[in-house]
Amino acid sequence: MRKISRVFTVLLAGLLLPAMTWLIITARTATAAPLPPSTLSPHLPTAVGLITLQPIQDTTLYESELGTISNGAGQHFFAGKTDNGTIRRGLLAFDLGAIPPGAVVVSASLTLTMSKSLPGDAAVALHTLSAAWGEGPSDALGEEGAGDAAQPGDATWLNTFYDSDLWATPGGDFDPAPSAITVVGGPGAYTWASPALTGDVAAWLADPATNFGWALLGDETANRTAKRFDSRENEPTARPRLTVTFVVESSQVFVPFVSR
Repeated sequence: MRKISRVFTVLLAGLLLPAMTWLIITARTATAAPLPPSTLSPHLPTAVGLITLQPIQDTTLYESELGTISNGAGQHFFAGKTDNGTIRRGLLAFDLGAIPPGAVVVSASLTLTMSKSLPGDAAVALHTLSAAWGEGPSDALGEEGAGDAAQPGDATWLNTFYDSDLWATPGGDFDPAPSAITVVGGPGAYTWASPALTGDVAAWLADPATNFGWALLGDETANRTAKRFDSRENEPTARPRLTVTFVVESSQVFVPFVSR
């Protein structure tokens, strides 16, 4: 019986030893062989963001032959024509630096609070500005419709920065094609939104040096169309708001490639 057991043990060892040797050799070969290079997955995870911004500056261009009227620090800005036929144009600009670099703008909208109006509805349009301009310390009294004496750094009908730099065209340099139009009537909040307006924000985000903001133009074909909007110096709930929805890419994901 012991002899049979010894023979069985020898036979078993004879079978296992080659098998174990083969496994060890195979494992070493597999470890030593170079792995195929990794490939970048085409899938890039994204996150959606929403941000609301207030202007970094706003003012009114008051039509004036001498260009000596402004309202940089006032609580309101205007768009349209007064009852005596002089034009008012609002200017406002936003800093987009809080939006992450590389973000893709999905949508954008501008909300303004209109606090006083001559009777009747009027179309009010946003036009992208093509020159830098200033907001000085001028601060009109009363209803602010007549403006105040321009101070150094103010934008006026003639000046981008009073009283040195000039607009190429009196009344402001802006794209003649509007980015968005909204009809406004009585006092209340109004919103401007369009693919073109979203495109403005995307373009400024891509090239901040071109971000001069918008000119706000009312109906300038008839008298008594002027509308008064609350500026960034007004109470917080009445200030202009630019709302931007964007998508930002997260860190890239690498997936190892394994041949089969």
